[in-house]
Amino acid sequence: MKAWKLTLLFLLGSMLGLQAQTAEALYQWPIEGAKAGEGILYRPQEYIDNEHNFDQLFIGAELGTNVVSPCDGVVTYISLNYLHSLNSSSSRGGRSGSFNEIVEQHRESMEKNGQDIKYLSYQIHIKSNDGNTLYIGGLSTDTPLATGQNVKKGDVLGKVHYSYKKIHQPSIHISVSKGGKPDDPLTPFGLKTTFIPPVKREPKKVLSQSEAIEDYRQLASSIKEIYPSLDDFMTEEEYDAFVEGEIAKIPESISLVDFARLVMNYNRRIHDSHMWFNYGINLSPHKTQMWSPLLFGMVGGKMRVLNTTEEYKTYVGREIERIDGKHVDTLCMELLPYTSMIYDAQVESVLEHQLVSMPSFLYYRMDKDAQKGGKTTFTFVEGEKLTVPLMKAVPSTWYKYDGKIMSNWHAALNRVVRKENVRCEILNDSTAHIWLGNFNLMETEEDSMLVFLDHIEKRGCNNLIIDLRNNPGGNPSVLYKLVNAVMDEPIKSKGGYMKVNTQTIKSSTLNYPSGTVMFEDYKEIPGRKGYYKMNEPKESSPSDTAKALYTGHIYILINANSASASTTFAGIMKRNARGYVIGRETKTAYHCMNALRFADIMLHNSMFKCHIPITRIVSDEFVCEDFPYGRGVIPHLNIPITYEEVTSKGNLIYDKALELIRDGIYLEEDKEELSTDATSTKATALLIAVIVALILLVILCLRWKKKQ
Repeated sequence: MKAWKLTLLFLLGSMLGLQAQTAEALYQWPIEGAKAGEGILYRPQEYIDNEHNFDQLFIGAELGTNVVSPCDGVVTYISLNYLHSLNSSSSRGGRSGSFNEIVEQHRESMEKNGQDIKYLSYQIHIKSNDGNTLYIGGLSTDTPLATGQNVKKGDVLGKVHYSYKKIHQPSIHISVSKGGKPDDPLTPFGLKTTFIPPVKREPKKVLSQSEAIEDYRQLASSIKEIYPSLDDFMTEEEYDAFVEGEIAKIPESISLVDFARLVMNYNRRIHDSHMWFNYGINLSPHKTQMWSPLLFGMVGGKMRVLNTTEEYKTYVGREIERIDGKHVDTLCMELLPYTSMIYDAQVESVLEHQLVSMPSFLYYRMDKDAQKGGKTTFTFVEGEKLTVPLMKAVPSTWYKYDGKIMSNWHAALNRVVRKENVRCEILNDSTAHIWLGNFNLMETEEDSMLVFLDHIEKRGCNNLIIDLRNNPGGNPSVLYKLVNAVMDEPIKSKGGYMKVNTQTIKSSTLNYPSGTVMFEDYKEIPGRKGYYKMNEPKESSPSDTAKALYTGHIYILINANSASASTTFAGIMKRNARGYVIGRETKTAYHCMNALRFADIMLHNSMFKCHIPITRIVSDEFVCEDFPYGRGVIPHLNIPITYEEVTSKGNLIYDKALELIRDGIYLEEDKEELSTDATSTKATALLIAVIVALILLVILCLRWKKKQ
């Protein structure tokens, strides 16, 4: 080949190589003024001391050097963070004041746990415009960014501090995730990678009896050690007997699906809206799911046809007595173990929702005989029998049902989820509406909501709907900012405490090293199990100078999917007569919430995961008819699920709020405030009755003496 052709090919190859290298360098190096790759201390797959570093990039630089954003994106999280190990960390609160002042507040508690405060630093999460999430730790700053704030490539995030106790020089660490999974932190900077993607370990399909028993005992002992509210369900003796009874059901070998069902039965007895299981497998025993052209659910105590394909639309609304010869009451009892266990204590609304929405799908998924023959026979209360062929459950099947009914059905039970976390809107001159998808708001979202409240107050909107339907909860600080924005009176509460079972977790967990000491400020109370931190006896309230941003009427909408912080908010509003609560009982119990800190365990053989709450939070021990113990927040106006709502009036709770506003119905002004519990009320009444009886007895005695 001629020399000029070789030269041309070389130049073209060089240009293509340069373009490829440039294309790979998507991100700016996070150390200001440094070149990509400069200062790297540890790459993925290298060891730090004796620890294998799987996915983090550690970069050293002079103390106080500016750290810049590698990309354009949004700040989604920021906190003080301490790395216990490369796979375990904990965060601490506090963001007001200088960095040194904030860190100093944690010195005593960290030193008690043997932690070097030198390695406490800020960690920032950035959701990049290309869809990745970047985690950058080891920062110091006196002016941390706000969550929700947009950042540009090259914007200063903070300064280099110390990132990890095993790295004694100033450094930061950076890792990347894509789709929730660890990703390569080197290639985006145009560097040769050492990252090895994780290989998913496939679970066993069948467990031996000993493997299943080992997993079941691991689960039972971990929950017994960690979960602080076991007494709400059974005594310790009853618990041990239940566990042994379930273990006795395990055969010589058991499929992973059947073992999952055994664990689900356990979760049926010990259930909590903050405790959940991840089985990681398809629990349907059939490769091809089948559905009936008649969708059915239990509404108002009756099993009814709620939707159909066009061919059977005349059957919508008909009451069913039997399905394939099985009475509907028996059918519901058999399906209950497969409905949601994500609710607290004696909450009733969740199961009511499930029996409306799930029977059509659970029946064919869980009953091994339901799909045999490819047909189902319905027997209606009038005696008519109808046999229908089953359909394969593919995406196009949904479009065969009545779309309008399906939309109403969905709206009745599961309010449509929007992309944003919060939406504020003015409906008319007198009414405004705030929809909260959750309480994990960015600080920019918090600010916009508070500005909106101030705006509608000045505008003269006398009515505000706060919609918490399907709100799973979130950040308590956001909750109390909203409470303080609509209340300037002290928050009523009676007693209250936080409780943990242990200060040192012995169980093998994914997020806490065995032997981790926590809750050192919790104390033992003679005669009671666990460790406690009692609430201060004084009432909590905004500062004396604080004024509510909004003072008008408030209508709070809740349903069986309103949990955690949304339950607390609705409870505070009802307890303090500050809002009219409409809808259905919340998923989380009012008097007791198990949250704040969690331990994640993985069962060794099945690889099932369980998320266990560590802390029992009792914010108000007030009990009365309106606040029964073990139940969620009961609305002032309960809206039962009806056939009409499911099929034709989907947004009934919201529509009812508008109707109440239109008719001027609100809390009774002269209604006596709730300030005592039912027990003390009865005791007071009894005392008064005794006193009256004694007075009458004295009068009768005096009259008798006079007659003598």
